[in-house]
Amino acid sequence: MRSKSVARTILQPIAIAVGLAMLVRGAMHIYSIPSESMAPALQVGDHILVTPYLASAPERGDVIVFRSITDTRELAVKRVVGVPGDYIDSRLGRTRIGTHTLPEPYVLREAATGAISAQLVPENCYFVMGDNRANSLDSRSWGWLPREQIVGRAQLVLWSSGNGESNDAANASPMSDERVVRRADDAVRIFKWIE
Repeated sequence: MRSKSVARTILQPIAIAVGLAMLVRGAMHIYSIPSESMAPALQVGDHILVTPYLASAPERGDVIVFRSITDTRELAVKRVVGVPGDYIDSRLGRTRIGTHTLPEPYVLREAATGAISAQLVPENCYFVMGDNRANSLDSRSWGWLPREQIVGRAQLVLWSSGNGESNDAANASPMSDERVVRRADDAVRIFKWIE
């Protein structure tokens, strides 16, 4: 009788921990950043924590990971600039919603948005752009992003293993199981909230 009690005392917390770990793993994903399209917010080699939108919708300013429009096997990461119902365009290299210039303190270079033809963002779609506007393939070239393509919101830079090299093939990729060696100057990019 006592051995059952000891076994239960040991196995029950382990089973609960494994169950919780599986639940958390299903709700959160880690991706690495291979390109400079989201600089300065995200750097090459950043490993980001992404959570799905469960009871809410993406908002203007959110950094999101989504299945690429050009190849759904690839993932990309961009910032939501226009939400459903927004009338978006650009003037003098700055993004406008309606007749108001959108404050974008996160962009790499001011007035670098380029031309956006006036358009109304449809229901269940988003207009997304990279923060490094000169080095980003985004809604300016391929159009609106359908809601069902969105994987989740980038919440946190967990750590960076950046070496300064860019891979233009994708804008986000699943984290590999390779051992990460972190340089001393990357220490600043640990547990940094994504704004």
